[in-house]
Amino acid sequence: MNTRLKNSLKTSIKVVVSATLLYLVFSKLGVESLWQTLKQSSLLSFITAFLLVLGSKWLSHIRLINYLKSIDLIVPQLMHWKLYLQGMFYNLFLPGGIGGDAYKAYVLSKQYPVKIKRIIAALFLDRLSGLVALTTLTLLLCSIYFGLYFPVINTAIKPIAPVIRFAVVLSPFVILGFYAVHRIWFRYALGVFYQTTLGSFVLQGLQVIAAYILLLGLGNFENAWPFLLLFTLSSMLSVLPLSIGGIGLREITFFYGAQWLQLDSEVAVALSVLFFSVNALVSLIGLPYHFKPVFKAIV
Repeated sequence: MNTRLKNSLKTSIKVVVSATLLYLVFSKLGVESLWQTLKQSSLLSFITAFLLVLGSKWLSHIRLINYLKSIDLIVPQLMHWKLYLQGMFYNLFLPGGIGGDAYKAYVLSKQYPVKIKRIIAALFLDRLSGLVALTTLTLLLCSIYFGLYFPVINTAIKPIAPVIRFAVVLSPFVILGFYAVHRIWFRYALGVFYQTTLGSFVLQGLQVIAAYILLLGLGNFENAWPFLLLFTLSSMLSVLPLSIGGIGLREITFFYGAQWLQLDSEVAVALSVLFFSVNALVSLIGLPYHFKPVFKAIV
C-alpha cells in the first residue's frame, strides 16, 4: 500500500469516527436545543477567549523554539512563528495530507544541517510537555471537584471518589517521570527542561482560563470546576489521532462526562463547540502561509 493510499485511508477513518461521535452527541442532545444554548454566548467572552488561546499558541511556539535550540537548530523567532501558524493550519484543516508536525520536521531538516530524527525528537518532547501539563492540571481539578462536590456525585462513580480526591498527589510523579525521560533519553534537552515545562503550565493555564471565560459567557456562573475538569480531560483525549482535529472526541467527552458529573449536557457540549470554534479561528491565521510558504525555496 503506497503512502498516498495510506493517508487517504487514515483520513477516511478519522472522518467516519468524527462523524459518528458527533451524530451520537447531537442525536441525543438535539441540534436546535444546542443552538439555543450557543445563542446565549457572549461575544466579548468569545473574543477574550480567542486572544487567550492565541497567546497560548505563542507560548507554545516559544517552547518549541527552546527545544529546537537544544539540538543546535536556531530559527529566527518571527520566521518560526509563521511556520508554527502554518503547521497549526495543517493539523486542523489538512489532516489527510501532510500534518503540521511532519511538515515542520521536513522543512526544517531541509533548511538546516540537522538530522530529521533529532527534529522529530524535539517535536515529540514539545508535544509530551504539553500532555504532562494537561495531565497534571486534570489531576488537580479531579482533587478539587471530588473534594468540593462529593455529596452530589453520581452514585455510579461515588465508590472511587475518595481515591480520586487525592489524585493531585500523583502530580509530582508525572513531572518527575517527564524529567526522567529527559535525563535518560534526551539529555541534550535537560538545559531547557524547566523553562519549557513552566511554559507548558502557563499556556495550558491560559486555555483553561479561556474555557472558563466561555463558560461565563454562556451564563454559567456556578459549578465551574467540573466543567473545567471535563475541558482538560477532553483536551487530553483529543490528542489521540482518532478523529479530525479532535472533533467528536471532545464533544462525546463533554456529553457523557456531564451526565456522570450531573451537569447540564447542553452547556457542556456548547462549551466544547465554542472552544473548538475559537481554536479553529486561531488556526486559520496560518492559511496565508499555505499559499506563501515561509521557506519558498523548499516547498
